Amino acid sequence: MEDYKLSTGGRFARFSPRRRVAVSIFASLLLFLPIWRFEFFDVLQPPMQASVDRFTLTHRPPQAHKNIAIASSFGYHFDVYLAVAWTLKRVMLEGSVQLYTPWPYYFDFQRIIDGYGLYSGQIKDFVDLTRDIKGNNGLGGIDLVIFGTCEIDMRHWNDELLKAWDARDSQHKFQIVCIVHNALDEIWQDYIPEWSRRNAIRLLPISEHVARTFRTKFQDQARSADPALRSAGLEYIPVDFHVPILDVQNLPVHSPNRVLSNAVIQGSFDNNRRDYTRIFSELNASLHAKPEAWGYLPLGDTPSFIPNRSAEHPGFKLHLVGSGWLNVPIELKNLVVFHTNLNYTEFYKIMGGMDICIPAFLSEDDMNFRNQASSSIAMCMEANVPILALQQLRDAYTHVDDDRITITRPAVMSEVEALKALRTGDATGFLANKGPTSGVAPISLNSHPRVRHAVANLIEGGWIRSKRNFELRKKETWRKNEEAVSRIIGGLW
Repeated sequence: MEDYKLSTGGRFARFSPRRRVAVSIFASLLLFLPIWRFEFFDVLQPPMQASVDRFTLTHRPPQAHKNIAIASSFGYHFDVYLAVAWTLKRVMLEGSVQLYTPWPYYFDFQRIIDGYGLYSGQIKDFVDLTRDIKGNNGLGGIDLVIFGTCEIDMRHWNDELLKAWDARDSQHKFQIVCIVHNALDEIWQDYIPEWSRRNAIRLLPISEHVARTFRTKFQDQARSADPALRSAGLEYIPVDFHVPILDVQNLPVHSPNRVLSNAVIQGSFDNNRRDYTRIFSELNASLHAKPEAWGYLPLGDTPSFIPNRSAEHPGFKLHLVGSGWLNVPIELKNLVVFHTNLNYTEFYKIMGGMDICIPAFLSEDDMNFRNQASSSIAMCMEANVPILALQQLRDAYTHVDDDRITITRPAVMSEVEALKALRTGDATGFLANKGPTSGVAPISLNSHPRVRHAVANLIEGGWIRSKRNFELRKKETWRKNEEAVSRIIGGLW
């Protein structure tokens, strides 16, 4: 995925689109096989992952919703809504969950579903959802619909489901839950007021910062001068969040004494979404200035930097995991490594081999800090790869706001400067820098005590984070997911 960019396959833009065509043809032959019953989870069977405990809650609310549909008309984001299915499997004491989605899932994700026990029932054609909702308006009918990508799914189903809701008696209404990815995708949001008037909608963003944005938006709209908005009760829409992180197993084992050599940027190769151009430029300049710090020989007569094979440590590599095309400076040809056309098993193996993850968000854009959730953050956490994060990122993506798994980069340092300092254990050259001035005496960065302290913390904290600490943080995240889903199926507002 790349940041859930819906128009291009969103979260899965790291993969080549060529496979989608062939798989889609195959999928079209399989989609129209109606299955007329709900598939029940075996609620007595614990999850397959040993590191995930059976959900326990001291004050578990009664389960108000027992016949749950997870539905999407969108061909992607299946790892997002199947993470919710996995949480439901741990939380539900009774009832059923039925998928209504395009199938088969791309990039061999079925292997992940089966291997980790995310969902064991059959998968219905997504076009059957409305028929099944209307087919049983009473006891045993669908009472909760979770949409995998509400930005698209509400456009597909809104009108028919609204009629179906109105047709039911007051004792057998259903609720809808909107998994949302981008608060600025507003076309579908025109449907929200009617569902809010019926007290029948709640939102489930995939990161806490997107949840905060929606809460603020609803509060602002609730005091609107427009009677259609003001009368909808928007401020009462429940907004939880569910972070789509799986318990990925069999990741590569690393030496605790290694030198930082493999950094990764995960996402589509798009300069409008990642700061590739700036990072390439800064990395190129740093190699020209001090190639030995990166494990390379001086440029000399060759067009590209060559690794120093006699050096004590491996040369630095910048791995790009995604899809698309980028123009890489010739000098960096031996540093930059592309990984494309990966299925999920291959993807997790590649990601698990990385030392550090670089979000590489655009410097002049706060999109991924306020309105949209980047998949890279969840993907790196899944693969136990520490993120080189600004404090602003930690404040937004609270599931990685933990020194046990995250490396905090002072904003005064670029990613390349931080990588060099972490690789060499030395930031004296950086601190000696004097920023641009306007006719006044230049002052070194070292003269600022808080900058000096932040850089010292970066160096002293290092970049290696243990598997154990990732497991602990994931358990905390899964528990919050379970609490959110428990509120949903309990009908708590």
